This record gives sequence, C-alpha cells and structure tokens, in this order.
Amino acid sequence: MSKEAVISFLDAVPQNEELQQKLVAILESSENDREDAAQLANEYGYDITPDELWAEIQKRQQETKVRQEAGELTDEELEAVAGGEMIVATIASTVAMTVSVGGSIAVGILAPKIKW
Repeated sequence: MSKEAVISFLDAVPQNEELQQKLVAILESSENDREDAAQLANEYGYDITPDELWAEIQKRQQETKVRQEAGELTDEELEAVAGGEMIVATIASTVAMTVSVGGSIAVGILAPKIKW
C-alpha cells in the first residue's frame, strides 16, 4: 500500500478501456464506491486502500481548483474544451486525473458525478 501504487493505478486507467468501464460502472451504481474502486485496483494488482485513493483524489482536486482559480488549463482540459466535451479526469488528472468543479472524477474518460 502506497501513494505510488495509487498514482500507478490512476495512470493506468486511461490506458485500459476495460478498467475504465469497470470503474465507471462502480461510480454509477455502487453504494460504497470508494471501497469498490480500491477493490478494483487491488484486482488489477495495485495494493491500495480506499483512504489512500481518496487522499490522492482530494490532492488532485485541490490542485485542479488552484489551477482553475488562476485561469490555467492543462493540455488535456484545453483539448477537451476545444473539442466540445468535458473530460473529468482524477481518479483520479486521474488519473492523469483531473477533477471538475462539480466534483466528478474520471480518469481520462467521461464519468458520472460521484458520491464522495
């Protein structure tokens, strides 16, 4: 269990369509999505806890908030705006995961608003 494992998991999500789909399904339907998202990460070989995952998501949300307040966009956010779609990535920049102001996470993919 480590911060590095959480970062590795979040970096893997945009690269793995199956993982993305499973994560979106969890975020859409799970009553305990933090636990279930961490369990999914563990199934893919990332030894993380829900608390570690949540801490990294909160960190990335804060970084995004600071950037947005300064009027800055990442390359991914700028591309999403130019393309007319909203990418909420974090699970997390997620992950490359950036987080939208609405509080949704995604991981380089479109994702629903989560309950965290």
